[in-house]
Amino acid sequence: MGKLIEMPSSENKQEERCLSSEENTATIAAATGDAVDFSVWTNAPRERTAAYFPTYSAVSKAMQTALRGWVREWFAANMEILQKPHTAYAVLVYQCTHPFSGRPTNIFTYEIQQTEMLHKAFRSAANKLGRYLKAMDTKRLCWFTREHYFAYRSKEVVTYVYKNPRALYRMLHVETMLMDAILRFSITDLPTIGMEQSLVKLRRTFRTQLHRFSEQFDLSPHSEELLRIATDALVCKMASDNAEPVERVA
Repeated sequence: MGKLIEMPSSENKQEERCLSSEENTATIAAATGDAVDFSVWTNAPRERTAAYFPTYSAVSKAMQTALRGWVREWFAANMEILQKPHTAYAVLVYQCTHPFSGRPTNIFTYEIQQTEMLHKAFRSAANKLGRYLKAMDTKRLCWFTREHYFAYRSKEVVTYVYKNPRALYRMLHVETMLMDAILRFSITDLPTIGMEQSLVKLRRTFRTQLHRFSEQFDLSPHSEELLRIATDALVCKMASDNAEPVERVA
């Protein structure tokens, strides 16, 4: 699969500027009527309970789905990236990977250190990429560029990213960091340092990781929206688990 990537451990100056207003996010959201009720996380399942894995798996899958949706939106609005095929390939493969459904009991994303999981990610992309390329409109591009994206070349695209995985690994690693932040917020930080400080840490991590997601674009403006999506997924999952079973009529 190739060498694993060591992700950056410190923020650069650009990231510091990007994150400078993170503490104001909650104030802005409240002013616009978009505040999220994070108190529901205090009732999230604890570790070693039956509901722990399925609940956080649902949260992770909701976030992964949202990320792929935003990447598709960016891709559709920035088709000039197709003129740089080897840059576009990783973005194409990522958005065609199926959100990881989790593996009991504590793995919720594609772990880049797990070869089996990476193979699963590439297989899921290979199954979808051909259809995606077939539907993609490249008519305005020159022939030399268009030929890189014919549907029959989907295996070549996946193979290229398989051999040059750095950009894809970066995206998958961010997914893992985001989910780790959710778990740390819910399981560790809330009981020990309280809601206010826990949210500051969570928002900081989300903005940092979404900023690092890709060298081609910045997803950090979606950080608050992604937190809402994660919280909504938690609420929906807990509600469905607590729903009383419907009695069957004989």
